Parts: sequence; C-alpha cells; structure tokens
Amino acid sequence: MNAEQIQQQQALGFRSLNFTPGLETVYRDSRSAMIRQRARPVSIAGLMLYLVYALVDILTLPPELASITAGVRLGLVCPMIILVLVLAFQDKPSDQTFERLYTTAYLVGGIGVIAIILAARQQGYPLPYEGMILMLMFGYFAMGLPFKTATISSGFLMVTYLSAEAFAGTPVTAILSNGFFLLTANAIGMIGSWVSEYRHRAHFLDRQLLDLMHQATEDESRRKTELITAASHDLRQPLNAIHITLENLKPAGHNDHQSIVIAQLKDMVAQLRRLLGTVLDSARLSEGMIRPEIQPVSLEAVVQELDDLMAETLIRRDITLTIAAPPAGYPVLADPGLLLRILQNLVINAADHSGGNTITVSSQCQDHRVRLLVADNGTGVEPELREQLFQPYIRGSSPASCPGLGLGLTIVREFTGLMGGRCGVESPPKQGSVFWVELPAVTASRACEPY
Repeated sequence: MNAEQIQQQQALGFRSLNFTPGLETVYRDSRSAMIRQRARPVSIAGLMLYLVYALVDILTLPPELASITAGVRLGLVCPMIILVLVLAFQDKPSDQTFERLYTTAYLVGGIGVIAIILAARQQGYPLPYEGMILMLMFGYFAMGLPFKTATISSGFLMVTYLSAEAFAGTPVTAILSNGFFLLTANAIGMIGSWVSEYRHRAHFLDRQLLDLMHQATEDESRRKTELITAASHDLRQPLNAIHITLENLKPAGHNDHQSIVIAQLKDMVAQLRRLLGTVLDSARLSEGMIRPEIQPVSLEAVVQELDDLMAETLIRRDITLTIAAPPAGYPVLADPGLLLRILQNLVINAADHSGGNTITVSSQCQDHRVRLLVADNGTGVEPELREQLFQPYIRGSSPASCPGLGLGLTIVREFTGLMGGRCGVESPPKQGSVFWVELPAVTASRACEPY
C-alpha cells in the first residue's frame, strides 16, 4: 500500500463500501481490530441490560412465562455475551474470527428476543414486538456492525420473527403491521450504518495517507541528518589537519605579510569549524539525538576552558575578553559540554554582531539559580529584533564578511531548555547588549547577591 493507491481510491470513491483488493484487506483488518475494542464496553452494557430485563420479567410476567423468558436471557444470551466479553480482552482468536463471533452474538440475542415473543404468544400473553426494534437498533448503532453484516443479519432476524408470528397464529393484519414498523426501523438502521461506515472508510484513507506522509518525512529527515553528520565528519578531518598545520607554521624571519596571511587563514579555519559545529548541533537537535548528562559543574573550570578556546581568536580581531571570577564553591547543574557550547556561541555572537571591542563574561547567583552573563560594549540590539533573536535564521546587523546561518542563538535556547534553564537578552539603546543564561544551582549561598 502506498500513497498513490490511496489517492486513486479517494478519486474513484467507494459508494459500494468496497475498496480495491489491497486496500480492502488492510481496511478489514483495521475494522476487525476496532470492533474488538468496541466490543468491551458494548458487551458490558448489553450484559447489564439483559440482567435488568430478566429481573423485570420475573417481577412483572406470569411465573410460567417468566421462567421461560428469564431462562432464555440468563441461559442463552447472557453466556454468549460473557464469552464475547472475555475474548475481547484476549489475543486469541484473531480479530477476524472475533468479528464473526461478535456477529453471532448479535444473532443469538435477536433469536432470544424472538423466542421470548413466541413463548408469550403461545401462552396468550400480549407481549409487544418492540423488543425486536430495540434489538435492531442495538445491532446497527451500539454494536457498530459493518453495513453489509448488519443488513444481512437484521434481515435474517426480521424474516425469522415474522415466520415465528405466523407459526404462533398471529393474525395476518397484525403481522403486516408489525412487519411494516420493523421494516421502517430496519431502513433507518441501514441508512445510519451506511453513513457511519462510509465516514469510517474515508477517515481510514485519510489516516493511512497521513501515516505514509509522516513516515516519508521521518525517512527524509533521517537521511538528511545522516548526510549532514557524514559530511560534517568528513569535512572536519581536513580542517583539523589544516588547523594543526597553521598552529605549527611560523613565518620565515620577521615577515609581517606572512604573519598576517597565517592569522587570516587561522580565522577562516576557525569560522569554518564553528559553522560545521552549528550545522551538526542543529541536525542533532532536530532529531532528538542530544541527551544532556546533568551533573554539578564547576563554573571556574568552564570559564577557564572558554578563555583557552576563545582568547587567541579574539585577540587577532582586536577584541578583549574579560572573564570575571565566578562565585567560589557554587557549582551549577548542567551538562559541561553543552554549557561550554552555549558560552562559546554567546561570545562568538557578541564578537560577530555587536560591533564592540570588549566582551565580559560574568555570573550572578540567588537562591538555587545561577545566571551567566555575556556582555559587550557594542551598539546593542534593535528593539524589533529582541523578541526574535533566539528564533532560527534570524540575524542582527553585522559586517558583510561575517559568515553564519542565524542558528547560534537558537542552539543556545535549545541547549538551555534541555538543561532545565532559560535565556534572554537585555539591550539598552546604544549601550551594548547583555545575553544571559539561567540554570539551576546545586546549593544556595547567602553570599550571592540578587540579580
């Protein structure tokens, strides 16, 4: 079964309540499974009704007749309902076999009603025929039998009932009158059953098509992620080799031109590595591949590693990185790798987009929260962008040569959320920006100042 088959079936229609062979098989399997689920509440309701009717028979009918009617209800119909109810919660028999048993239970219930009416006729008790109408309506609507099954079964019960009335010597006019009202009730049930199954079949096609589209989207997303991951891995290898080579490359003598070229190459390689890292992070986030390992993390160790990673790059760009000492003995609950990546993205964002020449990393704490701040002395963030900065592909003003995808701050937001934190930005007009990340702390400290 594929999307093309489903769309063709939708175009052809199914007024006869029948799909093409391949689809019809799948639909009937689905319908049988649904009937098994439906049988559970329906059987409980049917059992309760028959028990109540048996009690009413005993209380209201003549003893001789009540013994027959209650016997039919309790000895024939109720055991059949109990069997259906028990099997509805079992794995066996198969759903298709269970559907046939379910239909048999409907027939047994109808024959039981006919037997009760026939017994009343033979004893001269004026028991009305409305029990047959109730039985037909129960089969069509409460039991939810398929249209063709319900129609054939109900037709059989109607013929059996009219034959029983004739056998009991009921006047022809009464038989015709009862038959007319039963036929009317049956017609109403047939119409309702046809509409119900038609809608169910239409919903089935829509659901199957949606499932196929969802599966195709997942497959495409997985292939895209695999491609990005493989490409990122393959590209990182030569970039790492180039980076190591550049780090060990020294200009001959005091050749300033060569020094400038080497510095520019280092910046380009660093930018490419960051872009690849951003693409890989985005792909891993979209596929739910990142599972943070939350643990107590020393802020001193994280900011020291941040300084080691970023200092040289920022110096070459004439940007001063200042890291204020974090509160001593105040570890934060985070994934160390994700936290470092968050701070790197915020520092790179400030270097690329602020237009300033100073970046300060500091921290504040209060109660059980720690707030890490990355501040710059640039031009600030435009007011209309502040609510959108952490959305994908949103980029603020920056030099034209500054590469990027507009995903850095989005990754900051996602990583922070994975660790149970939150992030934001404060940017007074023309006074630079302060990006902050707030995470849970391990313990409270009275020495911490409020935000």
